[in-house]
This record gives sequence, C-alpha cells and structure tokens, in this order.
Amino acid sequence: MKSANILLDANYTAKVSDFGASRLIPMDRTQVTTLVQGTVRYLDREYFFTSQLTAKSDVYSFGVVLVELLTGKIPVCLERSPGQRNLTGYFMSLLEDRRLFDLLDARVLNEGKEDQILIVARLAERCLNIKFRT
Repeated sequence: MKSANILLDANYTAKVSDFGASRLIPMDRTQVTTLVQGTVRYLDREYFFTSQLTAKSDVYSFGVVLVELLTGKIPVCLERSPGQRNLTGYFMSLLEDRRLFDLLDARVLNEGKEDQILIVARLAERCLNIKFRT
C-alpha cells in the first residue's frame, strides 16, 4: 500500500487500487518466488531481513501513509538532512521527544484538533513499531 494507490472519487470516498503487486507466502512453505513489486520506501524492515511479506507489512505501509498525510512529506528524500531523510524514523524520534508538531503539515495544524492529530500520530506509531521475529 502506498499513498499513490489511494484514490478518491467525486464524493471523496477512498478506494484502494493496485492489489496483487505483492503476495503473502506462508513462512513454512518453500518455493521460488519472484521479486516483490512495490515501492521500497513502504516496505517494513522485517521484509529486508527475511524477504517475506506478512500481514504486518500492510500495517507498516499504512503507517507510512498516515505519516505522509500528517506531514505532507514523502517517505524518503535524499535532499533532506541525514537525520531527516527517512521520514518514518524522523517522525518516530520527534514523537518520542514530544516535538511532533514541529514536523506536521501546516494544513493539518490549521484544520485538525490537537487531540485528533495525536490519535492519528499514535496510530501511525503503532503501525510503524513492528517487532521482528527471531
């Protein structure tokens, strides 16, 4: 899932497109698979260690989309300073330091209520805070 795959109709009803770009394969099955198609900046870190997509992968991607909506920024930008290049890591560090509002898009700050913004931010945090299997 990525923000470009969330479409809005004339009534602003969200539709998700482009299913089937990746597929889940149970961990206990061994089979040769093709490379996962998708945008790297939306893939969870676990995928990079295991090469396996899980249900958590979609949850992580949704968290990235929430952070994009809150900040108005793309997930990875090499033009940003090193500590800010990876938006999700920067978001998580500011959230931890109680400086979230330094990162938010002006439209979110102007139109959203603080408690609503914090609810969405905490949801994004939970989506991005995936625990690795060992």
